[in-house]
Amino acid sequence: MRRDLGPILLFGDDELTQVLSTPRSLVSLLQVKREELITHGRVHLAAAPKPRRRRRLATDLPGAEVRLLDAARQPLPYVTSGGGFGEFVFVQELPDVDWAFGSGSGVSLDVPVRPYDEAGIVELLHGLDSMGWTSAEPQWNIQQSGANWHGFGAREFVQALRAWKKREESLDDAHHTELITYFDTCQGGGFYTLTGSIAVHEARSVYDCHLSFQLPGVPVDFQPIRHLFEQFDAAAFSYFRPLSSPAVAKHHLQDRVALEVVGYVVSHSDLDLEEENVNGAPTEWVTGLVARNPHRSGGPSSQEWPGRAAESELIVCALRSHHPLYEPKAAYHLYWWEYARTSDAVVLRPVADW
Repeated sequence: MRRDLGPILLFGDDELTQVLSTPRSLVSLLQVKREELITHGRVHLAAAPKPRRRRRLATDLPGAEVRLLDAARQPLPYVTSGGGFGEFVFVQELPDVDWAFGSGSGVSLDVPVRPYDEAGIVELLHGLDSMGWTSAEPQWNIQQSGANWHGFGAREFVQALRAWKKREESLDDAHHTELITYFDTCQGGGFYTLTGSIAVHEARSVYDCHLSFQLPGVPVDFQPIRHLFEQFDAAAFSYFRPLSSPAVAKHHLQDRVALEVVGYVVSHSDLDLEEENVNGAPTEWVTGLVARNPHRSGGPSSQEWPGRAAESELIVCALRSHHPLYEPKAAYHLYWWEYARTSDAVVLRPVADW
């Protein structure tokens, strides 16, 4: 009498090596294989670590269309701030995925990816860029035990990652890993965050790396997302899940909070003004501010302020009313802020005005 043995799962050489070296990975690997076979009718064989490719150039990625300046209006590669760990990032624009013509709410898609090392992170950014998911103004935050580095641009992010030795020189007691939080918007609406831990040594190994999308709905064509996940050996079973709470939380201040400004976010404009820049160059507009955090731990605080950003010495604000760089204002105030939570990060948009 024949017995039903159930599904037969196949293992490749690399998978057997993985299981022998880390036996606890067997259960999750069996779940992935069974899901692929029963749900999708496919045999799953985990991809082997890809051969190291040529070193990707940071200049192959789009650069930021905004500039960071210090209080003396000198350019900065990024903003260096006191701070600690806690995955968050300041942004200039925050899409509300709940805003749509139809009823319903936005959806999330959370997927662990395996870039293996810093070069894999760069490959992942190139993959996102090749699919049109890299804008001109992504924002990012690199965190250490005593410092945070805030910046703009995919190209600038790669340059900052590769300059890790220079960044760590300023720290008395650097932790053995640093955290990254990278934010960008998606074509058609929505955004994603990329988070991960990178070892602070020559190998630059990457741990616990996640991509988290928030979208207005389930895409009709999600083949580009599937291709990206297959390329980076992401989890085989991941699902779009409807958001159970409002995508963006907002908090308006009854009393404006004065800001101590230490830098500016500026962008070019080709509009002709009655008054020209002293150099005759296209006018630069102040579109954001770098200011001391009025809600930092140990100082006057707000219960509504997201806790992960409480350790940061500085904040990067969006400026509600732009003005030319050559016309600085006497005072700026924090008016309100909004934030969204992905699976691993807080995306925070403080808004200031003059």
